[in-house]
Parts: sequence; C-alpha cells; structure tokens
Amino acid sequence: MGWKKWLFYSLPLFLLLIGFIVLINLHKFLVLEQQPKKADAILVLSGGKGDREAEAAKLYHEGWSDTIIVTGALVGWETYTSEIMTEHLIELDVPKDAIYSYKEVTSTREEAELSIPLLRELDVNTLILVTNKYHSARATWIFQKTLKEKNIEVISVPVRDDVYDQNWWKNHETRKHGASEVLKFIWELFRL
Repeated sequence: MGWKKWLFYSLPLFLLLIGFIVLINLHKFLVLEQQPKKADAILVLSGGKGDREAEAAKLYHEGWSDTIIVTGALVGWETYTSEIMTEHLIELDVPKDAIYSYKEVTSTREEAELSIPLLRELDVNTLILVTNKYHSARATWIFQKTLKEKNIEVISVPVRDDVYDQNWWKNHETRKHGASEVLKFIWELFRL
C-alpha cells in the first residue's frame, strides 16, 4: 500500500481519535475551580436553578466574605434575576444588608463590565466569582480581563456540589452546556 492510500485511511482514524480525546477532556478546559480565600465580596452570576445562590450563601456562612453581589437579567415583566436571587439568599439566612445587586445584564461580559461601579463603591480588591462549573473558566477569564486594570483579583469558586467531569458528554443537559460554552468561548476570543 502506497503512502497516499495509507494517509487516506489513517487520517480520518487519527482525527477521530483526537476528537474523542478532546471530547473526553473538554471539562478540563471549561472548569476553573480554585480554593476559596478571604475576599471583599462574593459575586454571583445570573443563571442556574438556585444552586449559585446556595453556594454563595455557603461561602458567606463559612466566613469567606461578608458581602454578596447578585446580577440581574430581565426574566419577565419588570422582574430581574437579582430580585429572585436576593430573596433566595435571604431564605438561606443571608442578611438583606449584606446583599447588593445591579441589573440590566444580558451576558457574562456585561455582568463584568457593569460590576465595576458597584465594586468601586464597595472598595472591592478581591472577588469570589460564583457560577456553575461548566461556565467557570470563561466567566473568570472575562472578569479577569475586564477587571485587570482595576487591580481586582478574581477567584473562581464554582458551585462545589456541581458535577461536570469526564462524563459530561453522556448527559443531554451537560452536552448542551458544554457545546454552548465552547461556542461562547470562541465568540469571546474574537471580541476581546
């Protein structure tokens, strides 16, 4: 068999193998999980199903920060996620006066950009960023790029009970999140 035929048959198998390796290890690219440390504020990104607020409340009660910031995306007639998240945090025994919010966000990038005035007002130098694991690397990257000139350290502490591992591609919901995050990462690469 000539080298052209060998290449013709081997290349698709090689590409399939590479694709499978990438598929199995994609979670390592999407997840950025750091150890919590004392911070000026915990910022909780909109989204999730209450698990992000629950994680922020745990971090608050563990003493990592005495301030929680929630972001607000419009979800209905004059209703923002920040209002729902605030009520949830209060149910989780976080005092209302420890919770701050800002509204009108439609993307992770806007959450980062629109956080700046409140972070300045609260004199935040260290920030714990809470989101789901599949969203943690991209969200942290965007916040670090946006807040770099403000000298604000961003610590990624995604929902610790969240499972997003090498089996992510075996479940419809986690496959959907993974594919969406990869596309959003590519989009952000060209925007930043």
